[in-house]
Amino acid sequence: MNIKMEIEYIGTNYSGWQKQANNPTIQEEIENKLETIYKRKITLIGSGRTDSGVHSLNQVANYHTLEKTSLNLISLKNDLNILLGSQIRINKCVEVSKDFHSQHSCKKKTYMYKIKTQSPCSVFEKNRFLFIKKNLDVEKMKDIAQVFIGNHDFINFCKTGYSGKSTKREIYSIRIIKSKKMLEIKIAGNGFLRGMVRLIVGALINYEKDKISKSEILNALGNRGKLKQNLSVPACGLYLYDVKY
Repeated sequence: MNIKMEIEYIGTNYSGWQKQANNPTIQEEIENKLETIYKRKITLIGSGRTDSGVHSLNQVANYHTLEKTSLNLISLKNDLNILLGSQIRINKCVEVSKDFHSQHSCKKKTYMYKIKTQSPCSVFEKNRFLFIKKNLDVEKMKDIAQVFIGNHDFINFCKTGYSGKSTKREIYSIRIIKSKKMLEIKIAGNGFLRGMVRLIVGALINYEKDKISKSEILNALGNRGKLKQNLSVPACGLYLYDVKY
């Protein structure tokens, strides 16, 4: 059987999705609980990495198992949620075709970045938003966001250690939604490099603050010059929002 899982998590206390040698990760936590249930090691395949401190509303992962008719997937989900505690939740477990691969089968991925302006974050919002003291000019941010749409080489909008051979990606859309003192930036594309979303959001904010020009952003996108400063925003406001197949 090939089992697909839909997962949400608060990433604050974890060093990202992907398993590491000496740091707690989401993948390792779930694999450990699956091992408790199956009494053997299970390897999860995630739709992609999320960095340390990044959250997820819908991470997708899959794994292969020899068990067939005896496996109750509703019970599996419920048992996992009891073992996992409050920071990680399995929303769905379903059987999929043997060829399904959480990463390679993905057609579209959407990340969301959440910003709170003017009023500081409450204790319930801490580590869930980026707080910016002033109001942001959303129309100005929407204007510059358009330059990122389409196929580009994002070598200057990613961190070192990116996976894969190519740094070219296609951005399908960037939506900026404002409600009262909250701002959501949703970025959809065919894939993302390490730190790419946080650097794009940082470029939007720094452009709005007049700390970076449109020509500097275009030069970086065209690989005609590197950005002069680190524009990356903190991980606390970033969520893996949706994965489509």
